[in-house]
Amino acid sequence: MADPGYYHSDYIRFGVKYGVKTECIPEIALPSKLEELKDVIRREIRKELKIKEGAEKLREVATDRKSLSHVAYIVKNANIKLNELKSDLQELESQLLLSRGQSTPTSPEDLSYDEEIILASEAAQQQRQLGEGTTDRKLATLEKQLNIELKVKQGAENMIQSISSSNQRDKKLLAEAHQMLADSKDKIEYLKLRISKLSKQQKGDNASANGDGRSTDIGGVEPLLDERIAELRNRLRIEAAVVEGSKNAIRLLQSDKKVTDKKALQEAQASLHESTQKLDLLRRSLDMRRQELPAESAAFIELGHELRSTGSSPGYISLSGAGGPRSQFMSPAPMISPCVQVTGTLEVRLMGCQDLLEDVPGRSRRDPLASPSDLKSFVKGVTIRNSIKYTYSIKEDTSNEIMAVMKLDNHTVAQTSWRPCSQQAWDQRFTIKLDKSRELEIGIHWKDWRGLCAVKFLRLEEFIDDIRHGMALELEPKGVLFAEIKFLNPIISRK
Repeated sequence: MADPGYYHSDYIRFGVKYGVKTECIPEIALPSKLEELKDVIRREIRKELKIKEGAEKLREVATDRKSLSHVAYIVKNANIKLNELKSDLQELESQLLLSRGQSTPTSPEDLSYDEEIILASEAAQQQRQLGEGTTDRKLATLEKQLNIELKVKQGAENMIQSISSSNQRDKKLLAEAHQMLADSKDKIEYLKLRISKLSKQQKGDNASANGDGRSTDIGGVEPLLDERIAELRNRLRIEAAVVEGSKNAIRLLQSDKKVTDKKALQEAQASLHESTQKLDLLRRSLDMRRQELPAESAAFIELGHELRSTGSSPGYISLSGAGGPRSQFMSPAPMISPCVQVTGTLEVRLMGCQDLLEDVPGRSRRDPLASPSDLKSFVKGVTIRNSIKYTYSIKEDTSNEIMAVMKLDNHTVAQTSWRPCSQQAWDQRFTIKLDKSRELEIGIHWKDWRGLCAVKFLRLEEFIDDIRHGMALELEPKGVLFAEIKFLNPIISRK
């Protein structure tokens, strides 16, 4: 047994400091007193953790410099106090071991290990409870704002009706009422989207915490396999419709040999080329997703029939839903909710890619703008003009350089420079103005005959909050795009 005088002065000091009587205590009762001291210090640690967590949350909502400075002061003091408490707890652990007769006390790192686990678990629980409370408060605030905005909308409608029915119409007042109504509708749509997104996020968090749901990434966002397959099938139908429309346009423009609108013809040919390339990638992605399904499942068999049908149909007729007998395995087109129109400013940072598809389907080394047989036979030798120039050496006919092209509702709005493929290939920033826009499409191109090798479709409504979303986006059919997206001013401010 170690000499009690070795730790006598320290435990008396701790007793005075934390309000626990430790004077004139029999040696046999000393371990229980030390345990009591430990519990007091643990309670103090929990208290400081709560103070620190609360201050961190205040920092997220504080806007003025004075408030931020005050929050920083609270966090700093809490950290100092926590370090002091942990140091006292380690020292008390050493004394407790000595009082029990251990000749070689454990190192401070080992002594604090269990305590750190306890503290980390408690901190995580507090953070989770705090997060749930914050989400509930946000939802309540948004619901309140929505109710107010619905009343504003009703008031604007009543005002318009009153002015319109009046004998003397005030045109200026009527215009202002119409503007108020339009702004109110925009804000109502925005608030509904925020409420919907926050509710889904809360349900997902609860499911993950209870262990009865699969977590998803939105930040956001590896969709569940069935949702991804449904989205791919929907995309196939969209691109198939574009292909069919482009073919019809080319057919009409080429039917009259005397009068030919060259610009319109080139645009139709470019549209046909791009959509056919996307169809190649989407079919490959759907086939890859199919391989992730159980081989005996109905979905696996159904997708197999659908892919064979699209592969044998030069016009992808089975996907567009026109003509030809339907397979008994084919299900109706998946129902995908339409994208909501959004207005504002989108800040996009594209960093780079990895794991891109190198063997791109439907491409040929002999033709820099090669595509499947249905396209080459249909164009009948007319040169396709493309806004993206592919260059490659005969000796080294594949390039390691890539470029990203961004399209807003099918209109090109920005593109990166050519850079060697890596996670930090570009690191370029773009600011895109949105006016009732729905979707952002990002295409990745090899700088050679392979051309478009990956694509990603993003619903703009997913970014309506003011949080910067740093994410690793999974591309179709393969690869990862590293990007950051932030939505500014997602609605029109009321004048």
